[in-house]
Amino acid sequence: MINKVLEAIKKYNVVHSKDRIVVGVSGGPDSVCLLHILYQLRESMDLGLVAVHVNHMLRGNESLEDEAFVENLCVKLNVELITRRIDIKKLAKERKLSLEEAGRIERYRLFDEVADSHNAQRIAVAHNKNDQAETVLMNIIRGAGLDGLRGMDYIRGRIIRPLLGIERWEIEDYCRSNSLNPRIDSSNLEDIYTRNRVRLDLIPYIDKLFNADIVNGISKMADLIRDDGNFIDKQIDVIFNKALVKSDDGEILLDLSVLKECHIAAQRRVLRNSIKKVKGNIKGIAIIHIDSIIDLIENGATGSMLHLPDGVRAVKSYETLKIYLNGCEEEDLSFDKELNIPGATIINEINGKMEAYVIDVSTNAFNIKDFTNIPDKSGVQFFDYDKLKEGIYLRNRRDGDVFKPLKSNGTKKLKKFFVDNKIPRESRNRIPLISKDKEIVWIIGFKISDKFKVTENTKTILKLSYDKSH
Repeated sequence: MINKVLEAIKKYNVVHSKDRIVVGVSGGPDSVCLLHILYQLRESMDLGLVAVHVNHMLRGNESLEDEAFVENLCVKLNVELITRRIDIKKLAKERKLSLEEAGRIERYRLFDEVADSHNAQRIAVAHNKNDQAETVLMNIIRGAGLDGLRGMDYIRGRIIRPLLGIERWEIEDYCRSNSLNPRIDSSNLEDIYTRNRVRLDLIPYIDKLFNADIVNGISKMADLIRDDGNFIDKQIDVIFNKALVKSDDGEILLDLSVLKECHIAAQRRVLRNSIKKVKGNIKGIAIIHIDSIIDLIENGATGSMLHLPDGVRAVKSYETLKIYLNGCEEEDLSFDKELNIPGATIINEINGKMEAYVIDVSTNAFNIKDFTNIPDKSGVQFFDYDKLKEGIYLRNRRDGDVFKPLKSNGTKKLKKFFVDNKIPRESRNRIPLISKDKEIVWIIGFKISDKFKVTENTKTILKLSYDKSH
């Protein structure tokens, strides 16, 4: 069986020579087999192993005996072991989670913690082919899409599953042949949890009724769907990057015109990817939520907002869809600082920095085109300093702000300028402005004021350079 696992390791690029691997070891047959096989490969592949055991404190003395068993096994194999006792029942109650979910979260949290502290490249868990079949069947029952039918991957991030192509009977046979005597979790024999009902009742029933090897059948299906899914993922990445307007921490901005051109299947995947990027995962996000965003795209009014689980928000603007986490809104954002001239002014609220320079052109001829033919979106602009002098501020919008856009005859309220330029309402407070009194000198990234532009009569020029990535 070691050769079979080694073939999978090479085929799926699961482990590299000299990798340091954190191995989750419960003491049951699967994890004991996994640790023992990696131990057998340790010398030939120059692997570093660190075992991690989590005592969930759910089964009294049995849990303590599991812990002692793992300790003794690691001593025999000369493998470093880290153990942790966690009251999962208490934790699950506090967080309103199932025992299974609370246990899984804590295990992987500890795996990540140990991997970080030991500079490990991989975290090995002992899911096998039977686990794969159970996972896919459970996903079918829940109404999963293709991603649910592909099951688990051999490698996802730094999580690896070297035994995913091995059946449970093979693992049990390996343990017997090597006299490993693993622990048997009594809860696995009880018809309590959903997975155990699938394992103990549904799979044997299908095998018996249809005389079918459902475990291998589902595993083959998952492999095929995984290949299809990997191909689809690459195509969706292309569409996502085409639609992406902006990506900041906790916020994604998508081009509505690109989304509307897509097939609904592509729309769903782009939206799922977007939520995953801002939230870190897609737990709690069901198809009904994704389709509600699609309905917003097609039929929602500008400014409409959807409240989704876990603080995810979707807002439709003139030409974009914004997906972000609650708490990233900017409605209450306010900043107002007098410019240091010359010098730098920092706006921590938006991570902005303005550099100001004074240029005397009174004694030398200058080419006015060097100071006026500047693109509107440029972060560098020039102004007639004699018309400004003191009281110049870097701030965001205020009620009553007015503006005379470059090359226009009259003034315009800032609010109307934002509307005419289709600037989303939720983004307006983040736009920095240069102002004198209540009159706008420069809407940074959009337009300067005609009133304060450089002319042939200008004697002193104010150069302003804005860096939004400070």
